[in-house]
Amino acid sequence: LEEPEGVTPLYIGNAETLGKTNGNLSVNIKGIETNTRNFARWGDNYAYHIGDLSAAVLPGHDPKEITPKYRSWAASLFKEYPTNTPVLKRKVFFWTKAWSPNDTGPEVGLEPTKLAFLEYLLIGWASSTFGASLLNREGRNRV
Repeated sequence: LEEPEGVTPLYIGNAETLGKTNGNLSVNIKGIETNTRNFARWGDNYAYHIGDLSAAVLPGHDPKEITPKYRSWAASLFKEYPTNTPVLKRKVFFWTKAWSPNDTGPEVGLEPTKLAFLEYLLIGWASSTFGASLLNREGRNRV
């Protein structure tokens, strides 16, 4: 992206291929072509990023569905909330990549890496480089 202020990662995460039971395909990616409720953890259902962020940003949601984590996301991303007409503070882009066990990540010389390990490497790097703008709570470098 050719943004004047450059690209700032806001969140780094992964969705595993296999689910929590019996090694079946994860519900988070099953039917991903049409399933907006789960969509690789970004779905519009509660307990998914877009759904929980919507609960914090848009009025009319049950208060028990509004968590401190997504209130924090709302404060970082939107000019005001809750509101029926949310306005982002700046442009936000969504980028995703299907991960292969043979992929190595951005580090030169890094061997093929498990996705969960790479996620924590990237979160640590981004928290050191971009500080408070990173929305991840787990995996951040300690100050």
